[in-house]
Amino acid sequence: MKIRTVRHIIKDGFVNTYRNKLMSLASTVIVVASLIIFGFFLLVSYNLELNVKMWQEQPQMEVFCYTELDATQVKMVEDSIKNNDKIAEYIRVSREENYEKAKEKLGKGSDLLKGYGADTFMESFIIRLKDTQYSQEVVSSLEKMSGVEKISYSQNAIDVISRISYWIKLGSSLMVTIFLVVSVFIISNTIKLTVFARRKEINIMKYIGATDWFIRWPFVVEGVIISIVGAIVAFVISAYGYMSLYDKFAQDLFLADSQLLKMVDISEVWPQLILSYLAIGVVVGMIGSFLSIRKHLRV
Repeated sequence: MKIRTVRHIIKDGFVNTYRNKLMSLASTVIVVASLIIFGFFLLVSYNLELNVKMWQEQPQMEVFCYTELDATQVKMVEDSIKNNDKIAEYIRVSREENYEKAKEKLGKGSDLLKGYGADTFMESFIIRLKDTQYSQEVVSSLEKMSGVEKISYSQNAIDVISRISYWIKLGSSLMVTIFLVVSVFIISNTIKLTVFARRKEINIMKYIGATDWFIRWPFVVEGVIISIVGAIVAFVISAYGYMSLYDKFAQDLFLADSQLLKMVDISEVWPQLILSYLAIGVVVGMIGSFLSIRKHLRV
């Protein structure tokens, strides 16, 4: 294709976009709305994955040693935990620390501990697993150790976290896919309206000998222009809205300090967000323009 022809096609695409301002505006609004909906589920997906990962990283069980164990025997239990390849990390809690924890839990009733010292408490290990699916296997191996008196863990909580993680990943992928398909359908049909409004112009160009590609490319360029503008506007609106929500979340001291929930910083995801918007917009704009004009070329 000659440079002059390429220049003409690009110029025609911009001219047609400006000339058909009303239809271009309508198409852009649909692109913006569709991409914002898509972006909403994408950001929800990012945040759900972050929080599930954070919950999974919380300590999942605590191993208590017998009170009568000496330092050497406790060290043997620690070595077994350290060498277990299913355990991501652990924290050793001394008798003194467990004694202080008990006093804190009892609060005003800490007088019950009068006459008892730290030596009456067990040493323990708080454990975080590499994957919650290993919980039963780890518990079984630790229970066989002679120095372990009991293991405190909530299998139900671990199972719930595992199920939540699975369904969130599946649900997020499904939601993003559905709204991607819906966005493609809406944008393609909107571009069809633009082509339909100019069907006579296409027929005249066809009758005077213009090739299919010469007629088609300006519409493809027009679709790409509309989609790029829509993607940029959608990103600005999505980013502004998300940052406003993020600031409100940060100002809520309970949510910010509790560490129960976190929000992804927009700076961490904006490259993926804008690239997704541009890629989807451009591809859909090209496909929509290409398919929409096809039947009008059959003269």
